[in-house]
Amino acid sequence: MRRNRQSRRARPANRAAESETRKGWLKIGLVGLAGVVVLGGYLMVSRGHRALDPETLCPAEPASVVLLLVDVTDPMTVAQRQDFQNQLAVLRNSIPRYGKLVVMKVDSAADRLLEPVIVRCNPGRAEDVSEWTGNPGRVQRMHAEEFVLPLNEAFTDLSRASGSTRSPILESVQSAALTELLAPEVQGLPRRLILASDLLQNTDTVSFYRGLPSAEAFVESAAFRRVRTDLRDVEAEIWMLERSDTTRTQPRALVDLWDALLTAQGATVTRAYNVSG
Repeated sequence: MRRNRQSRRARPANRAAESETRKGWLKIGLVGLAGVVVLGGYLMVSRGHRALDPETLCPAEPASVVLLLVDVTDPMTVAQRQDFQNQLAVLRNSIPRYGKLVVMKVDSAADRLLEPVIVRCNPGRAEDVSEWTGNPGRVQRMHAEEFVLPLNEAFTDLSRASGSTRSPILESVQSAALTELLAPEVQGLPRRLILASDLLQNTDTVSFYRGLPSAEAFVESAAFRRVRTDLRDVEAEIWMLERSDTTRTQPRALVDLWDALLTAQGATVTRAYNVSG
């Protein structure tokens, strides 16, 4: 009987020890849970934000690449300029977060490669960033001031006529593709080429003013072999800027010819558009 009383007296102490043990394990569990939450938040931030180039806003690996190659030799009409600006705005808004837009002008590429007029990547908008993992207001300001604004300024300059008598369009496609669409770091990414031009190739070697060649014959010519490039896995769009003498210089076969020439280089032409006016 005496031993039983001692056993009963010891039970409260055992319960207290068990309670302390449970509290200890609970604290350990809470600390572990907090660590998981912190780690999860860090991973969300690191995945949702990338180090960006201070000028172009591009990460080391962009999400996609769009190359806009523009050839404006003659002045645009008011309607044509407006439609061109509309198309440029639609293009700008289609660039996904971290997508890269490169703008170039058709120019002589005989002894040098073309250089971009502007390069910008879309840093995203406020809705792309959670308040828990970033700063939506800062991202929205960056989008407006460092992406939209400089592109709009560049787009305004694009609509001005160059007055050049030469249009080395094929050479410019080759040069621009080599630097922007065929760079090793963009292989495997979605890539798109947009050619905005009157489509009238005009050099000493090849001039569409003298008559349009048949696509089949031109693709097999030495002149085409010199200017062709690898556009496999590249989507292409053709924006034809109509001239005042379009009925004489820009027959319907002109767009078909460019469709065939881009396709012969491996591109998939997804759209052909006549800029209104």
